[in-house]
Amino acid sequence: MPEPPPQPRPATSEVPVRIPRHRYALQTIRDYLDLVLSAPCSGRAAAWVLKRWSERTPGWAETPCANAGRTWLFRLGLYELTCAQEQADDWVWLVDHTVQLGSHKGMIVVGLRSSAWQNTPRPLEHADMRLLHLEPMEHSDGQRVQRELEKVVARTGVPRAIVSDGGSDLKRGVKLFCQTHPAVTHSYDIKHKMALFLKKELEGDPDWERYVTKANLARRGLTLTAGAFLVPPSLSAKARYMNADRLVAWGRKVLRYLDHPPQARELAVKERLREGRLGWLREYRQQLAEWSSFLALAQISEHEVRHHGLHTETVKNLEPRLQALAVCPRGRRMKDAILEFLAEQTAAARPGERLIGSTEVLESIIGKYKRLQGMHSGGGMTGMILSVGALVGQPSRGRIVEALKQVTNNKVWQWCREHLGVTLQAQRKLAFATEQK
Repeated sequence: MPEPPPQPRPATSEVPVRIPRHRYALQTIRDYLDLVLSAPCSGRAAAWVLKRWSERTPGWAETPCANAGRTWLFRLGLYELTCAQEQADDWVWLVDHTVQLGSHKGMIVVGLRSSAWQNTPRPLEHADMRLLHLEPMEHSDGQRVQRELEKVVARTGVPRAIVSDGGSDLKRGVKLFCQTHPAVTHSYDIKHKMALFLKKELEGDPDWERYVTKANLARRGLTLTAGAFLVPPSLSAKARYMNADRLVAWGRKVLRYLDHPPQARELAVKERLREGRLGWLREYRQQLAEWSSFLALAQISEHEVRHHGLHTETVKNLEPRLQALAVCPRGRRMKDAILEFLAEQTAAARPGERLIGSTEVLESIIGKYKRLQGMHSGGGMTGMILSVGALVGQPSRGRIVEALKQVTNNKVWQWCREHLGVTLQAQRKLAFATEQK
């Protein structure tokens, strides 16, 4: 039965609120930003949705095109990047680079006041963060990172702590910054550190290498068959040990299926196909159990730091839980390494203080920015990087009004010219332009 057509909104006699010198109603601007940032829609999809709404609602205000909406994102982001921040000594900065097609990489610094998080520790959210610095750069090294961090001091004061993923440029830059400001603590992102511990245990392990190779062969052999529902996940070429849990979990689930196949599936998957493509997993039953214990050690440690931060009781709270999971010599070695690392990280914590030890929220912000960027470019860095500022904090009515009042389109394009230069899109147009006759 076909779905009923959407019902129009009730007509309203209220006059739409407008920002001075702006064509579109404030509510229309908020609706567009909400669709792009939260739905999530592309700019064109958001403009189409608003247009369809307007057609069904008598008295609906004029709706924008995608280009108009995109400038609102840029203006909101540039406002967040340049507005005044509180000067305080309890700021925590989260620092990372975003890399895209081309020579540019973007250094991003977001942060929050530690006092706002101390009493109710939990995984951080986008709304908790503020954009403190954003610098596209073609060349990055320790000295350049240090110089950019010094610029952030002018906005917030010297921070209490800096958290990064341990990338070489960032690590050197933060180290130089901490030498100048010895009261600052540098914390290592817990997820990246756990990935390094996993890499130490798995890299060079011949059983692991053979397991990955056979899983890749099984993926190719099962993709276009009746056993496609058993296709293993792939490991990314970059940071492959950060998602090794998916491949290990797949192996354990398929082993259970091989041992006790559901009758319905037996009708769909022939014995020869099932055994021929996946029977080799039985040889890895013991190894999968061992690898799962490594992953459990990492996951419990990550959960503790993400939810409760780094504090003087972290090692004491985690040690008995990790001890129960360290069931083999390699597991005990990894457990000891984790506890030693956490002891180093918590050594700088003051009594009653919780330090942030995860950059997960910043990586999520960067991932959302790349989704927006991927909808509007050929992969290079463009003015869309300013949308990072629109992804943090609360997009309240007052914040939107102030951003659109204070930041003009000219200021946005000036920032883009100064910080981005000629984009890949512009270079393509120049390179492939046809001669005018």
